[in-house]
Amino acid sequence: MSTQQQAPPQAQMMQMVTGFWTSCCIYTAAKLNIADLLDSKPQKAETLAEATHSDGPSLYRVLRALASVSIFSENENGEFENTVLSQTLRSNVPGSMKAMAIAQLGDHFNAWGNLLYSIKTGNISFDKVEGMPVWEYYETHPEEGLNFMKAMTGSTNAAIVNVIPAYDFSQFKTIVDVGGGNGAFLLAVLDAAKQAKGIVFDEEYVIEETEKALQEKGAVRCSTEGGNFFESVPAGADTYIMKHILHDWSDEKSIQILNSCSKAMKPGSKLLVIESVIPQGNTPHPGKFMDINMMAMTGGKERTELEFTNLFAKAGLKLKRVINTGAPTLSIVEVTKD
Repeated sequence: MSTQQQAPPQAQMMQMVTGFWTSCCIYTAAKLNIADLLDSKPQKAETLAEATHSDGPSLYRVLRALASVSIFSENENGEFENTVLSQTLRSNVPGSMKAMAIAQLGDHFNAWGNLLYSIKTGNISFDKVEGMPVWEYYETHPEEGLNFMKAMTGSTNAAIVNVIPAYDFSQFKTIVDVGGGNGAFLLAVLDAAKQAKGIVFDEEYVIEETEKALQEKGAVRCSTEGGNFFESVPAGADTYIMKHILHDWSDEKSIQILNSCSKAMKPGSKLLVIESVIPQGNTPHPGKFMDINMMAMTGGKERTELEFTNLFAKAGLKLKRVINTGAPTLSIVEVTKD
């Protein structure tokens, strides 16, 4: 960063403009499983090319470029080996970024390339490029859908590490995770709330897989329920959790989801919205660019505290407090019913 700050403005801008060059090289390495292949020992590009059915000289050039930014390293024997950064591109390591790299630089890439369409029209560039909404795309492209679920697992792991220590879940007896996916986050919450029972609520096709996962883990205090959160959610729980749900949707759609929660909440119930809370002004914050991703991919948005307050009010809910965790995209927005 200090070197970049000392560079002339044109050089700094050039680095920003061509940042996607590095991203595309990362995508190539992730798709070819290079980090996995280098897990056992260093290997020459020719050997890696043979294993990945690639052109040796071309692959060498990509790996050389990545090694120049500390993603892989070339040793004195001309062999490539993993680095701390490239280790995150391995498949089955905690905090793996491989699936995220493949999703962001594969499925999502063309939507970003057509961002101007969203800016000009206010519509979703992904829908324009692919001819369908992203959720329909993942239903009809199962390989990409499975990869995206793996990418979201990384987000869930980050939430487990940062959110659960920041909030007292022991006060609740019944917890509903709205849009809870495979149930991993709710199971971790229940580990911290030994007295509680939980319900994973999601679409029917998701819940089928969730039930299998819960059975494999022997989760006796966690059940599932399928449905549409635009219409209703399970009623009468002590708290409702929504992790990275509202940012997928426009204000109009988000109000529908919040209305479902409001109707289901009993006196004293809480709603915990786990998302970015965008700061005012020029403060750097990853949510400001995640907001553009939502614009291009789903038509959703990241929100400021004031925007959350106004959104909740339209569903008869009140923002009580914002709890910052160790991750800026995982703030806990605690909400009560008026």
